[in-house]
Amino acid sequence: MVRLRISLTEEEKRGLLRIKVNKSFKAGSRITKRTLEVSKAFGIGVDEEKVFPVFRDFELDIEPGDVVYVTGESGSGKSVLLKALVRELSRHREFGGVIASWELEVRPGEILVHGVGRDASEAMKILSMVGLNEAYLFLRRYRELSEGQKYRYKLAKAFWSGKKTLIFDEFCSTLDRVTARIVAYLAQKFCRKNRRTLIAATSHEDLAHDLNPDLIVRKSFGPYVEVARLKPSPRPCSILEKIKVESGDYQDYKILAPFHYIGRSAGYIRKIFRAVAQLDGRRELAGVIVYSHPYLDVSARSTAVQELKELRKILNRRAYAKLIDESFSRISRVIVHPKYRGIGVGTMLVRETLRKAGTAYVEALAVMARYNPFFEKAGMKRIEYESRSMEIIEKTLERLELLGVDPSLINSRTYLRRTLTEMSRRRLREVADAVKRIAQVKLMSPKIAEGIERLDIDSMVDALSRVRAKPEYFIWRNPELASPIERALKKRK
Repeated sequence: MVRLRISLTEEEKRGLLRIKVNKSFKAGSRITKRTLEVSKAFGIGVDEEKVFPVFRDFELDIEPGDVVYVTGESGSGKSVLLKALVRELSRHREFGGVIASWELEVRPGEILVHGVGRDASEAMKILSMVGLNEAYLFLRRYRELSEGQKYRYKLAKAFWSGKKTLIFDEFCSTLDRVTARIVAYLAQKFCRKNRRTLIAATSHEDLAHDLNPDLIVRKSFGPYVEVARLKPSPRPCSILEKIKVESGDYQDYKILAPFHYIGRSAGYIRKIFRAVAQLDGRRELAGVIVYSHPYLDVSARSTAVQELKELRKILNRRAYAKLIDESFSRISRVIVHPKYRGIGVGTMLVRETLRKAGTAYVEALAVMARYNPFFEKAGMKRIEYESRSMEIIEKTLERLELLGVDPSLINSRTYLRRTLTEMSRRRLREVADAVKRIAQVKLMSPKIAEGIERLDIDSMVDALSRVRAKPEYFIWRNPELASPIERALKKRK
């Protein structure tokens, strides 16, 4: 038999709730031959009720926006407290509704980008907040994820639920302890940023640093409970403090390349650096950044460095190309191991290697930066620009739509192959002429261009499926190095 009594009072000025909990179990038994033997052996009444207190006049003050860490041995009563909190906090508007981990439902076949957010853009931002910031992950189904990724996705679902109080039982208990600390960090970071209340219960006591709680509740067996209110201040994830950036090589890039959505070459590589996690006496590759030689013509670059417009007019193509190569390095890849995403490894890789690139300018073009602004956090400047190539591509897509190719489906190779196969030779030639313009603008390989000219469907599919959204452009000027661009201008004057 269980008896539970909860009384609640409000201190309206602080928006604080004081919850008082009394709970005990009454245990008795029925008379059987074996229970009588036990009774006789220990001198206890076989049908005598014994009261086992779990909480005795326990009071807990919670404020909206608190991060509460409930810990203690398994079976000590943590779940009892959480269920009491669910009932009581859900009655108060200032806590904005409650969602508990045992209420979260995720369909095995659910595609991540469909499961959260009002649209794809918002979904990608929410998924990025929990470290699921990789293009192919957005398209995967829940059942295809690792255990750590599944837990991150459940966090995203809880964040998107609209409830302002999140209660998790057995928080991160099924995860390895490195992943658990990272997920704990991401959970409290999101909740604090968005003024959510987070209550996490677990028998593990290694999450205090990363949950960075306002309240710690330590529950022992019996009615004893220890409560401490802290004064937390922002701090990095404990795992990030164990990661160092150092020189790397092509092998490091090869190891992590499968985790990047672009499978093609990173271009002509200049330098590679790696982030290495040093945990429990072992080293693990956490991330890699690749610096490559720059593209010759980038419209955003001329917007960022106005002097280039003048030099473009007065230098021949070879001299201009040499100047660009001496002045710029391009960040062609920043890849973070899935386990370490969301805690700032990408930002660390960029920030700590910009000066080591060896050129006066470092630039980056990236679509993902729209949803995860780590380049800006690392100190790079975002540049708004008009893209002539994107204008050409958009007009070409309009032309393709008139020819029977749906622009919204051009990243589906199956759709493209079926649609192009069903076209007449004459119509296919018209489509090929349009696709040729895209291949030229995107500087695709001569092999693809030759295939398009031959009306090779695979080449046309390859060219069209590579079309992506307009990338964000970022630039950084190394104050410690002289600029070849400035020298070139002085010579001309």
